[in-house]
Amino acid sequence: MFTRIKAIMLLSLTLLLTGCGFQLRGGDNLPPELHRLVLAGDDKTPFYRLVSARLLRAGVQLVEADGATPVLTIAPLGQSNTTASVDTRADTLEYAMRFGTRFTLDVPGEPRQAFNVAFNRSFLDKSDQALASSREQQQLREQMEHEAAEQIVRQLSRLSF
Repeated sequence: MFTRIKAIMLLSLTLLLTGCGFQLRGGDNLPPELHRLVLAGDDKTPFYRLVSARLLRAGVQLVEADGATPVLTIAPLGQSNTTASVDTRADTLEYAMRFGTRFTLDVPGEPRQAFNVAFNRSFLDKSDQALASSREQQQLREQMEHEAAEQIVRQLSRLSF
């Protein structure tokens, strides 16, 4: 009897969440117009390959340009470091890393749509441990590339035509 009540409550909760439009994060429901895409950009970069893999995982078929298929163009990644904090001798203690890219979507018969993806992260300056600091920066960059690829697919899933 108790398991039956649990099953009914679980079913009710599932129906309630489904009825209100709730979706788990990462569940990419791309519009049908974007199930076939042309991906343009520098295909030799790791970021391009990340975006390509993420689109494939979302169920997108990547095709060659034919004039009737939407074109997703990814601009090169940009990164800049600025000083976030200094000590009493004016030596840098912490940097703020700004990382971002721009991408456009050209759908035949629709105006071009442009999007920005930007992230800010901070890291400590370990001048006495230069190798560790450069490795930390590299790991941070890789993490931000993954986040940017996820953000691109997430923004595409919000579009409606």
